[in-house]
Amino acid sequence: MADFETAARPYARAFFELALEQGKLDRWQNGLELAAAVAVDADMKALLEQPDVLPRELGELFLSVLAGTGLESDGDFDNAVRLLAENSRLAALPAIATQYATLKQEAEGKIEIQVRSAQALTAEQQEQITQNMAKRLGKEVKLVAEVDERLIAGAVITAGDLVIDGSASGQIEKLVHAVNR
Repeated sequence: MADFETAARPYARAFFELALEQGKLDRWQNGLELAAAVAVDADMKALLEQPDVLPRELGELFLSVLAGTGLESDGDFDNAVRLLAENSRLAALPAIATQYATLKQEAEGKIEIQVRSAQALTAEQQEQITQNMAKRLGKEVKLVAEVDERLIAGAVITAGDLVIDGSASGQIEKLVHAVNR
């Protein structure tokens, strides 16, 4: 998947800029999310790996599946899917959709942060983290919390490239690394 992250970046940026210019940010995000769901389908993944299917045929087949999801046809979006097919990048659609969503959130002054904690956070803790991160990042924050008992205690907050590791397991790992120097 790391390979797709790098390959997805220029596509996500180009699609975002086109959608922004057209005033269709939500439309493109919905389309990319649907396309990503189609791309991870087991049958579609198997088809994407078939060397005997021409890229043009694959693009048209992919578009027909998308049409079956109820996605309205859009010339630029359809051409984007064809371009991805021609460049053998349909499998990168999940990464493209994720990076596009991040670009859209940034443009809207929003950010989604993930909080993994050893125990479930109370509503008050979630609100405090949300307020502190909004103040620190200068953005509207949407918090997604999950419990990860492997952390032993504490929490790990991830906001884009920013990672704040306040977990016991993270502190133990730092200590082990310091001792092994």
